[in-house]
Amino acid sequence: MRPLVLGRSNLLQRRVLPALQQIDHLEAVDIASRRGPADWQRPDWSVGETFGDYDTALERSRADVVYVSLVNSEHRPWAARALESGRHVVVDKPAFLWSYEAEQLLDLAHTRDCCLAEATVWAYHPQIASMKSAFAETGSVPTRISAAFSVPPLDPGNFRYYRSLGGGSLWDQGPYAVSIGRVFFHAAPDTLDCQILSTSGPDGVDSAFSMLATYPNGAAVVGHFGFDTAYRNHLELLGPDISVEADRVFTIPAEAENEFRVTAGDKTTVRTASAANPFRVFFECVFEGIAAHDWRSLSDDLLADARALQRLRDAAGLV
Repeated sequence: MRPLVLGRSNLLQRRVLPALQQIDHLEAVDIASRRGPADWQRPDWSVGETFGDYDTALERSRADVVYVSLVNSEHRPWAARALESGRHVVVDKPAFLWSYEAEQLLDLAHTRDCCLAEATVWAYHPQIASMKSAFAETGSVPTRISAAFSVPPLDPGNFRYYRSLGGGSLWDQGPYAVSIGRVFFHAAPDTLDCQILSTSGPDGVDSAFSMLATYPNGAAVVGHFGFDTAYRNHLELLGPDISVEADRVFTIPAEAENEFRVTAGDKTTVRTASAANPFRVFFECVFEGIAAHDWRSLSDDLLADARALQRLRDAAGLV
């Protein structure tokens, strides 16, 4: 398998490229960037061909899979071109800005017999399976979840402050908010409510929101997200006889172990989840699915989150 990356985002350099380099039997990674040449030749990286524009890369690269790592507004057009070239495609979250775009691109992927996946990777870390196992030990499942993922204000030039580039906290952090119920309840929300708490930047984009989602059988998720507070990255799961809580859930450092707290009755214990790089685990799942010609779960996850995110934006009154 040989990937081609479109874009040179900070996420690519900090998380994605190092994760790809860890995967066995992966050919060199091709990179296309409009930002000019860069020194990709680190001793521990195997960078293949580099291109100065995306059209040339799609025409000349020998890659099987394209990873789209661009500003949000450019996801749809370049994912479409990559699919039209006959390649499998993975897109940074949010994969697409509107649910109809997700539906259109998944139809295109089906027509081209290609995988289309969204890199919402937090649930691929072993800590999530370990948290679920803590509930299974008591014969129960979580029914109430509270989440907080908020960071200090970003650099004023960050694309997330510009509406035309797909900015705003709902597009940036909404994928985390709507994927929680999918991951732990395995269901779409019955109801979604959302309130914008602050706006920022020259376009006055949403910079913080709170949400409440209800699910079948009385399950619910409440959360606070944004980029206007001190750093907070926390998840708490409640069940009939147990609670589980953890920090560093949504953006855990690569290869990090993580501790989470389990309270049953009047006893609290601290457990340690195995170390892993969630981007590496995610990409391995994508490549395995492509090899087995079985990527339905990846497509289903992308569509479920796109539809829920659209409903969340509608509930907030954003168009």
